[in-house]
Amino acid sequence: MTSRHQPPLRCAIIGCGQAAQEYLSTLQHTADLTITACADIDRRAAEAFAERHGIPKAGDPNDILATNTIDVAVILTPPATHVDLACRALDAGAHVYVEKPLGLTAADSELLLRTASNKGLLVGAAPDTVLAPPARAASHALATDVIGTPLTADAALLAPGPERWHPAPQPFYASGAGPLGDMGPYYLAMLTYLLGPIDYVEATTTSTRSERTIRTGPHAGNTFRAGAPTHVITLLRTRSQALITLTTSFDIAATARPHVEIYGTDGSLVLPDPNFHDGPVRYRRRGEQNWQELPQGDAADPTGRGLGVLELVDSIRNDASDCRSGHHAHHVVEIIEAIEFARTSGHPAELRLLREERGASLR
Repeated sequence: MTSRHQPPLRCAIIGCGQAAQEYLSTLQHTADLTITACADIDRRAAEAFAERHGIPKAGDPNDILATNTIDVAVILTPPATHVDLACRALDAGAHVYVEKPLGLTAADSELLLRTASNKGLLVGAAPDTVLAPPARAASHALATDVIGTPLTADAALLAPGPERWHPAPQPFYASGAGPLGDMGPYYLAMLTYLLGPIDYVEATTTSTRSERTIRTGPHAGNTFRAGAPTHVITLLRTRSQALITLTTSFDIAATARPHVEIYGTDGSLVLPDPNFHDGPVRYRRRGEQNWQELPQGDAADPTGRGLGVLELVDSIRNDASDCRSGHHAHHVVEIIEAIEFARTSGHPAELRLLREERGASLR
């Protein structure tokens, strides 16, 4: 347990966009952490964020990370900058928490974890919805055989695309992004948290609407082309031999399909959207006529984006040798890389073989 006699850890938020506001809403209520600085490549954005929330220091990331006066850096910048900024924070002696994805490649995320380990520092990473009440309730249900042994699962992110609500949606469609890169980590993190690591992948893709039209903001009506597949279907196999189908799409006008369903020998479990920290978890046993809702514990427990940072802080306080969310996020990057290999090569991907090949390239 955290000692109440220890001073709060000093935290810097790197990246002052919408995600920073969501994280701050969770982090500002803990006595174990105090936000002492914020940074953004747009210094004015950092200064405005600091003034709005009473944060003592603001600047660009280089300024804040060079001070060596922070204990934890929370990296909320665009994905391509995650590994570089996290390594700079580690060099400054700070533990780091990184928004998804941990890295753009498995080699990069593995290098980040190794660098932290060599320095005696910890890396935590999003998504942290696996720490929220629905995930905990589902995990307990599986552990207590509420639906028997999990055999298969079906998960789906089916949406018309972010251009309908985002004024500058082009980055969501850049190479390496799309529905798989952008939203896939939430689904893959939840599935592997509940069902275990993935060892085999098949995948196929299509783009039914490569040309997209911005629907809101000053550029409404402008069109652009997607640089990533907009509809991805994957077959995943866990080490325990459970089979999972995962569909991620920005091409679907509407759906009534559940976000995540797990099918066991004795029943089925339905989970809410893994992009969020709340929602009902329902189950139905073999032979029963009605669905029932699982209890989710104390509603007073903190929830929301930032739960993973609190877990990291707890690991730091307890002198843990690593933070499980960092390794979990690395595995998610491995899976996405395997899906990309499978879809582009037209062949199944075994993560063990890709890991061995990556290890050889790093030596």
